[in-house]
Amino acid sequence: MSAPAVLDDMATPGERRPCCADCRFRADDRHSLEQSIPGLVVFSSGFGASVADSRLCLIHDQLVAPRDSCRRFSPLR
Repeated sequence: MSAPAVLDDMATPGERRPCCADCRFRADDRHSLEQSIPGLVVFSSGFGASVADSRLCLIHDQLVAPRDSCRRFSPLR
């Protein structure tokens, strides 16, 4: 299994470090997340409240928050 994504809070104000929100490997489509985990739709709004802005990382096959980061970052095109 790959190393987990890590939250980087060390950025200075005004500086934007590479993060999952800007990565092409983040499946930003909520529908793709629901389709990748069988039975997830059953949880509906309860799941939505707990996941919030997290999405599936296609490299690590895990949920990542928008500000998480890792060495496999690749910018959106």
